[in-house]
Amino acid sequence: MKPFHSTAIQSNVQAIIALVNTSFSERPDKLSQVQHHLGIGIQTAVVDGWTDEQVESAYAEAHRLFEEKYYEEALPLALYLSVNRPLDVRFIFMAGLILQSLGDPLVGSIFYATLLMLDPDFVPAAFRLAECYASVGEMKESREIFEVAIDMGRESLGGAEQFYALQRAIVERLSAAN
Repeated sequence: MKPFHSTAIQSNVQAIIALVNTSFSERPDKLSQVQHHLGIGIQTAVVDGWTDEQVESAYAEAHRLFEEKYYEEALPLALYLSVNRPLDVRFIFMAGLILQSLGDPLVGSIFYATLLMLDPDFVPAAFRLAECYASVGEMKESREIFEVAIDMGRESLGGAEQFYALQRAIVERLSAAN
């Protein structure tokens, strides 16, 4: 059984973590570098993939760490999962959530945008992307994404009360940001 920190992708995950810990003034190309390392890691993971058992074990641990607010400890696992199984929405979404929780909404938005390219109907990613834009002061873009997310949710969830509660929460956050 291969260890979670497989050497073939470890350097790309470490590079992403280093970029997360770097300011934009130090590294103005931070976002493009994250995308670059994510892409290389995904290509390498095809050769160095994990078993389903390893993946689920890593996800359970990452989820536990996230729930306990150990974001820095959860990030490497979430990134490894995103790289090893880039088509599994759980992993890319978790990486975005962790990055957003660590106070890096722009890097988190890369993961939400990537997720929406893979699954254009993944409503939570659209809401989170709108939230990221709002948190960096891009209110016009945030509102536009939010409106698209509402439309997506209406189409997929109909009259679900949970969906409307999510809408209300995001409207409140957007209003507070103004």
